[in-house]
Amino acid sequence: MNYQEACDATVSREEARREIDKHGSSFVEFMQDIGDREEYSGEEVLGWLGY
Repeated sequence: MNYQEACDATVSREEARREIDKHGSSFVEFMQDIGDREEYSGEEVLGWLGY
């Protein structure tokens, strides 16, 4: 998957949590910033991680 495909993807709450954990970041902080939802866009997750 390339960057654009990752941005266009929709990921579950659990998939987002795993990706954020892999980067050593806090999922709690992510939820405070982005919101607690069942799904997120890849762009939201990657953007929050600084990509």
